Amino acid sequence: MEYEKARKWLYGRQESGIKLGLKNIVKLLKSIGIHETNIPIIHVAGTNGKGSTCAFIDSILQQSGYKTGLFTSPHLISFCERIRISGKPITEIEIAKRINVIKNLVSKWDEEPTFFEIVTALALKFFTDEKVDVAIIEVGLGGRLDSTNVVQPNVCVITPISLDHQHILGDSIAEIASEKAGIIKPGKPVISAQQNIEAKAILESRCNELNSSIEFVDSSLNFKKIPLKGEHQKANATLAIATAKKFSKSISTDSCFEGIAKTVWRGRFERFPQRGGFDIVVDGAHNKEGAIALISTWNEIYGDNKATVIFASAANKDLKSIIGPIEKVASRLIVTKPETPRTLASYNEVIRHVSENIRVEKENSVLKAIEIAKESKNNILIAGSLFLVAEALAILDNKSQNFEPSDQ
Repeated sequence: MEYEKARKWLYGRQESGIKLGLKNIVKLLKSIGIHETNIPIIHVAGTNGKGSTCAFIDSILQQSGYKTGLFTSPHLISFCERIRISGKPITEIEIAKRINVIKNLVSKWDEEPTFFEIVTALALKFFTDEKVDVAIIEVGLGGRLDSTNVVQPNVCVITPISLDHQHILGDSIAEIASEKAGIIKPGKPVISAQQNIEAKAILESRCNELNSSIEFVDSSLNFKKIPLKGEHQKANATLAIATAKKFSKSISTDSCFEGIAKTVWRGRFERFPQRGGFDIVVDGAHNKEGAIALISTWNEIYGDNKATVIFASAANKDLKSIIGPIEKVASRLIVTKPETPRTLASYNEVIRHVSENIRVEKENSVLKAIEIAKESKNNILIAGSLFLVAEALAILDNKSQNFEPSDQ
């Protein structure tokens, strides 16, 4: 009950929206006793693959004997997923206790901290109290003004940069890359995925300004076992290995490959084999590059076999760029409405971008959409929104956890 009360209060902070800037998070950290973060940090920004890359890094470091902290967002099913110690999510008891402390501290502030500022502070305080050896911190949005940019990292990581959140970060790759490059700190090494010409130039320029080295990881290693499917995940894993080795020269290649092989990261081409001989695939693709990577992986595994696609998307997304790749593997498309406080694209907005030869249906209940799709005994693909992925996973897990949707 205490956890539910605390979570409800925290979720209520989302009503103030997203406020970029570091003033409030610095004030909040000082209020809870953190004047500077002394734990070693790996800070990860980018557009696509941040979560998977963080998970790979975390697993490698655990395999190498480190006690790790991992902070990612958003969560899929349970809020506790966002904050982990050596792979284990923070408990509801710890969440409730720490949120109540913060709630009391900020109750008389003229401007209360935002949802993400509170969660960032909670994570950093928890990692400090638990005396982790290293914390892997995923940027929430952008980089330069993101709450996580209060940290002083040992290594900065930039995953592939593309267009997303243009209404906040800018309309061009160059503008978005400038925001991502904001996490780079003087003299600290940067490990980057391969970038397009504009993004690469921005990152190199920023590193030159700050006397920071930058390494662009340009090849995918050969992995005997990699649990996350798709060529893009091999690239993410290669980036993670380069990061781990930059963080510590003592980390062995064997530990890196063993860590990659043991990585668990949900909702990334996650497959659920069904008794009827077909699969349900759940993937968090929610922008153009994510959708393209998803379809490449689908073709790699299923060839020309088409799917019944269950689809939903946030209203502020470029629907055409997401639906275009996904419909290439669709024989049928069911538009649904996952439980989320965020505004979703309407059925009429979605079908405007779907080819005429694809049968399109509407089913507001995600559970019913899955049941209807199962009747055909065809492979099922669930994609287009992390909120949809989260609710689908809660259903496919037989509701072993309470589904706790969040707007941020």
